[in-house]
Amino acid sequence: MLVDGGTVDQGVPIRQYLTRRGVQHLDYLVNTHPDDDHMGGLETVVQQFSVNVFLTADLPDDLQPQSALYASLLQTMERRHVLQKTAAAGDVFALGSAQVEVLGPITMADDTNNNSLVLKVTYGETVFLLMGDAEEEEEESLLKSGVDLSADVLKVGHHGSNTSTTEELLEAVHPEYAAISVGQDRNNLPKKKILQRLEEAGTALYRTDLDGTLLFGSDGKTVEVQTEYE
Repeated sequence: MLVDGGTVDQGVPIRQYLTRRGVQHLDYLVNTHPDDDHMGGLETVVQQFSVNVFLTADLPDDLQPQSALYASLLQTMERRHVLQKTAAAGDVFALGSAQVEVLGPITMADDTNNNSLVLKVTYGETVFLLMGDAEEEEEESLLKSGVDLSADVLKVGHHGSNTSTTEELLEAVHPEYAAISVGQDRNNLPKKKILQRLEEAGTALYRTDLDGTLLFGSDGKTVEVQTEYE
């Protein structure tokens, strides 16, 4: 399973990385939400690898992506015979010996970030929580739902923006590790407030801008972290 594809210029590096790791096929390709920095590189991936299912969140009509980039992605998937499906909270599917549960979005929001697919991946006794670009509004709905958010590894929402990773969420997740996918940009992410919040929570933090590629390996009982640069 590949979750999101970065900006369009990241398509080739992702393709090269997956090839180097021996990937030839994807059971699932997930786009948490159709912002350019999450789906831009996906078409390059679909062109290279066979894909069974493309999963997206159900969006209100006024948030349906209209960009040429997204239209081209859909055309490529049709040509490559990829099954396109919307995922909803409560959906569960197997990924090898792991289980993937869709936790959110629980309700439709009026922006794409708060309609992000939130995924909980469980392998044995280890749990990974992938937050997409979910902001405080979606975090609050997850907390109110009563769903179990505890996880060993938290993929921090919205690249470490102030809009996400509330104290209440961190208390519920209580992650041992946190990963922030971030590069140099005009928003100066991640924000100091979020970094301090993670530090105060006792979470070991890893960042792609400082640590390179982040690898969180699990044997079903414990999680091991490695980093690598190209």
